Amino acid sequence: MPELPEVETVVRTLRKLVLNKKITKAKIVYPNLLKQPTDTQQFESEITGQKILAIERIAKHIIFVFQNKVLISHLRMEGKWFFEPEGAQTNIKHQEAYFIFDDGMQLAYYDTRKFGTLHWQDIDNFREQKPLVTLGPEPFSELVTPNYLAKRINKSSKHIKTILLDQTIISGIGNIYDDEILFAAKIHPLKLGADISQIDFENIIDSSRDILAKSVEMGGTTIDSYQSAHGIDGKFQNFLKVHTRVNKPCLECQTLITKIKVNGRGTYFCPQCQVL
Repeated sequence: MPELPEVETVVRTLRKLVLNKKITKAKIVYPNLLKQPTDTQQFESEITGQKILAIERIAKHIIFVFQNKVLISHLRMEGKWFFEPEGAQTNIKHQEAYFIFDDGMQLAYYDTRKFGTLHWQDIDNFREQKPLVTLGPEPFSELVTPNYLAKRINKSSKHIKTILLDQTIISGIGNIYDDEILFAAKIHPLKLGADISQIDFENIIDSSRDILAKSVEMGGTTIDSYQSAHGIDGKFQNFLKVHTRVNKPCLECQTLITKIKVNGRGTYFCPQCQVL
């Protein structure tokens, strides 16, 4: 699943490809992709003739900015945007939407799992609507402080692994980086929120920022569950210290990395470096 660094990589790629291009035709092939509005013909009519003025990212969401509207794209598990010649069908079985530009190219959305979503909303209030209104601040935000985390977490009976995946508390962290952050912070994934100390909060924040920034710089992580479009592979998978490394020696203490399930999510950690 693409997380903050992977979505940032997609956004930076799309900016180079489709910024300032005018849409001459739009087609929603898979109606369930479009969550708002539910009338696909209305959406296709409204977006036709519009120019993409900017492309931004909020947490794991891609924001295509138009004059009075935004199109919010969430890739979910395996969604991908492809910039290709008009009429191209990179994977016709999984094509869910396409947008043709006035230069003979198109931006097409493909999704093998069909979990991705699109929301077409007014630019003046889209942050106050779902899906963005419930999001917590990103790890890079000045709002994310030890005191902020303490207020949101220190009475929780949930495991810290699960808490960091809660996008209403901190947005942008997914399963891969959750494991890496907890390893860097030397916190066991089964530790309860109520048992997290002030030092733990500080370490979580520092580790989150360091790891996510490094991954963004390297184009994200490319593993079997997610690969970006256009042959753009991230490099951060070469620096993973616990995730996917089950039964391999810890890079710091040589103890074998363990894999468990935490709230249904595969979780990797070092039992020596991350003592419960």
